[in-house]
Amino acid sequence: MNKKIGQLIEERVKKSSFDVTEFAKKINKERSNVYDIFKRDSIDTALLKKIGQVLEYDFFQDLLEPETIKEIAIRNAVTNKCYVELELTETEIERLGLKDKIVRKLKE
Repeated sequence: MNKKIGQLIEERVKKSSFDVTEFAKKINKERSNVYDIFKRDSIDTALLKKIGQVLEYDFFQDLLEPETIKEIAIRNAVTNKCYVELELTETEIERLGLKDKIVRKLKE
């Protein structure tokens, strides 16, 4: 992550419909505290969660290292499932040996 967390928050506040005073009220802080937050390179996770909720943005995704993002992508690619709908005749079902499985599924 190249930018400090405070910079990311400041950018999101500027993109939001809130001015700094209104944003400060939403996160139960004084206006001066918000400017302090903008300068931070670290932040309490509970406060970051609250800020994210107010701004409707997940800042935690910005804190992930590139290697972690790649690992998550690989894990998701491996675990994703694809479902295909097939129309099979009764003869095809019997040839594939699926009749017992289908009957069991229907009973569930």
